[in-house]
Amino acid sequence: MKKALLIVALAVQSFGVVAQKAVRIESPIVSEKDFVWYTEQKEAWKAETLKDPTNETAWLNYYHAAHYMGWWGTSSDSVVRQVMSEMKQAIPDSYTYNYCAYRAVASGHADETDGDKYAESALAKLPDEMQFFDYDQWVCYLAMKGDEARMSQMAKRYFDSGIYSENVLRYSYNELQGMDAGTIYMGNGDSAIIPKWLIQEGMGLHRDKTIVCIPFLAVKEYRERLSKKLGIEFPTLEDGGYTSYDAFEHDILQAIIDKYGSHVYFSTTTPPSITDQWKNNLYNEGLLLKYSDKPYDNIAVKRRNVEERYILEYLLVSFRPEWTTGQRLSANYAVLLADLLPYYARHDHERYDWLMRLLVAAIENAKMDEGQKQQYMNLLIATTN
Repeated sequence: MKKALLIVALAVQSFGVVAQKAVRIESPIVSEKDFVWYTEQKEAWKAETLKDPTNETAWLNYYHAAHYMGWWGTSSDSVVRQVMSEMKQAIPDSYTYNYCAYRAVASGHADETDGDKYAESALAKLPDEMQFFDYDQWVCYLAMKGDEARMSQMAKRYFDSGIYSENVLRYSYNELQGMDAGTIYMGNGDSAIIPKWLIQEGMGLHRDKTIVCIPFLAVKEYRERLSKKLGIEFPTLEDGGYTSYDAFEHDILQAIIDKYGSHVYFSTTTPPSITDQWKNNLYNEGLLLKYSDKPYDNIAVKRRNVEERYILEYLLVSFRPEWTTGQRLSANYAVLLADLLPYYARHDHERYDWLMRLLVAAIENAKMDEGQKQQYMNLLIATTN
């Protein structure tokens, strides 16, 4: 009996080792995991740093696992601080430490408020072969600081690397395709903003559109560059005249709308807390919401975009593993374009069959549980009943 118990105990220990195997941490927009997984990976990568305190790959993954624990409603502040304290002792002059230190400051996981010194130190030590996190962070940092020259170079290098999701790029391309020339796109979130910079700087397309990253409006250097580009004198946040950041942000966006009116588009992924104040003047034209102070036939514009401007056949099949975000954006076509199906069912059966086939494929190819897929399918069915 004791022998049997010993075998069971060894099996449990062995299983624990397998469960704790260190796996490279990806951004949740690439591959989303749960809180338990990130917690286990934090311990697994910590063990790797103890084996070799100079292993920058281990430190980077240790940091990312600790950081993403906070994505699940549990504060990771103390955990990240502990990781950074350990890393500072082990590799203080490395690229990885400066990368993580800047990110910790930007995420509020440090007592310091000036992370630029870490960012510039990291940029001076860039590895020859950069990965997703490197490109993603430094494109955003350089854009946020208003450094257009270096941002352009980094964005082109990012695009040329081939790392970025093809589905996310195609979705952003279609958003830009639906816009009028010389207009303004306003959105937030990595997958809404970054791919548009890559398309503009990497492909040289749609450079006439101005991309406004709403969260960056809190940064003085970004506001100053945008103010000059748009020819608008923005209010200032730093003089203490605002008691609420939300009020300040509203005034910036309102100033842009006041000057450019129907030349302004919002991403459909922008939180309602931002867009609701203009909801009576926002018209869905497919993948974007266009501001207009007068009603117009936006459904006709949506049909034009679907029939003439968007490239949608990529939804039928994917030839490589896709990011979690890429799949969700593909499925989002069903949400945004389903209201065209009744029109096509009445007036153009061939177009109806074409669009329905694309939207069904987008849902079926997404990695979602069957319950979620059925909800999307029910949306398509409901529009034609």
